[in-house]
Amino acid sequence: MIARYAGGTSGAGRAARSGAMVVVVDAYRASATIAVLVSKGASVIPLLSVEAARTYPADFRVGERDRAKVAGFDFGNTPTGILREKDFPPGSTCAMTTTNGTRIVEAGAGSPVILAGSFANAGTVAQDILLRFERGESSEVSVVGCGWRGRRTSEDEAASAESLSRLRGSGIPRRAEKVVADHEKRPPGSLRNNDAARRLKSPGYEKDLYFCLEKDIVPVAPVLVGGAFVAYDDRR
Repeated sequence: MIARYAGGTSGAGRAARSGAMVVVVDAYRASATIAVLVSKGASVIPLLSVEAARTYPADFRVGERDRAKVAGFDFGNTPTGILREKDFPPGSTCAMTTTNGTRIVEAGAGSPVILAGSFANAGTVAQDILLRFERGESSEVSVVGCGWRGRRTSEDEAASAESLSRLRGSGIPRRAEKVVADHEKRPPGSLRNNDAARRLKSPGYEKDLYFCLEKDIVPVAPVLVGGAFVAYDDRR
């Protein structure tokens, strides 16, 4: 059993072709938004384009481009905004499109299992992976940091490290070990002030930023089933 780290669409594609499970990590903010939606009983359909999300037959539309909510959609890519919705109906379907996260999901198509991981659910995702190892669903997982515009980002590597560090007993290769080690020695608070954090603070998404950095506060492991992310319990 091996737990690897990979980056971007190319990393997700390689993992899928090798038959590995894929964990899509878009720390700011898609993975946390998916986790919150699933925790509220929704199924989340990731779609590449705004038009596809706009026309998909869903109860709600969730999406952003360059951090801003898509005009006419019900929600932006905002986990705290969705959390504030007291009357969100369980069983709802949500068509979702984001700048980065949904592209990585598409690139991982063909993988036997695709999960959405973040700081907010890192422990639950790691537990889910270990259970799938035990059941023989795959002997390998790639935790994929989405990055931004083709570049690696410290927040995605750090959030990936949170799950990878809990899989060390399964065996993690040198690159994954380095991602974990870099995270463990990263100065406290640095992720609140990196480039991506500043891009979120500028339009007023500080609450999302702080939420996305909290560990293990949304105990779900969203898994892609039939084109939609659903709760882990739906698989049992």
